[in-house]
Amino acid sequence: MDNNQYISQNMVKKQSWKYYFAAVAWPLYLLVLPFVFSKLGLFTIFLMIFPGVFFFTWVGFLMHESWHKYVPNISNNFFYYIFSWMLLTDPQIYKMLHGGHHMNVNSWEDKEFHPLGKIKNSVLRRVYNYLEIILGTVFIVMVTSVTIPFNSKYKAKYRFNSLALSLCAWIIFFGGIGLLSHFVFNLSAKTIIIPSLINVWICSFMLHQSQLIEHGNVIGEGDWNVRNLLTRNLKSEGILEKLFLFMTHGDSREHVLHHTLVKVYSRPFPGKVPMPEKAVYIRLKSYLPILWGMLTKNV
Repeated sequence: MDNNQYISQNMVKKQSWKYYFAAVAWPLYLLVLPFVFSKLGLFTIFLMIFPGVFFFTWVGFLMHESWHKYVPNISNNFFYYIFSWMLLTDPQIYKMLHGGHHMNVNSWEDKEFHPLGKIKNSVLRRVYNYLEIILGTVFIVMVTSVTIPFNSKYKAKYRFNSLALSLCAWIIFFGGIGLLSHFVFNLSAKTIIIPSLINVWICSFMLHQSQLIEHGNVIGEGDWNVRNLLTRNLKSEGILEKLFLFMTHGDSREHVLHHTLVKVYSRPFPGKVPMPEKAVYIRLKSYLPILWGMLTKNV
């Protein structure tokens, strides 16, 4: 389908400001966070929820959209690498796995979502699911980072020099922000590290809830079209749903479109593109049984 049928090229190009804004807003937020923590203590959690989660998920989705090269009037490759490093990930991993996420969506072969595939031992599977739900995207990133270099399908493509470059980028980015917080606000290492770790966990947890709403505990049989339609979408009706979609930039609202019409940049334009006839909608109250199923059943 042609993007211009529902979303004009001009509308897409107008999204470019978000990339520049997020690239500045997230580091500034990380810089100021320890200072706020030094004044407010654990009350800083409210700041971590907003704007922390809002900025973190924004950077995550813009990294994803850079991979897809949706916005033509920016340097997608540049922003993809910058945002990957800002999220403490090795860009080569997502590059290798995201195409497979689309091809193998809602199956155990989706190594981006199920890096270990199907864990047959039910106890181990539940332990894994507990860690995934509680730790969020951090846990998935850790598992993929450890397993993909040795996966028979990907190890020939994996480059340890890319990991070395990422390590340097992480040291420069996070070490630089930490040092700047120390010198600008005269903060101790403890005051900088503690809120930073709590912030990563809260943001990671919230981002992964959006992903679990869409794909959690969904394993389908059949071809690509059948499995795509199993992708869930969050109804934008109640106050909690609207708040959640705002915090996570509406990714779960019409997520099935991203899988059925991959080339169409539909996420920032809700209501512009018709949803598939058999699209699955849920409310947040329906999400809790899904989590419970992950902790009590092995699909």
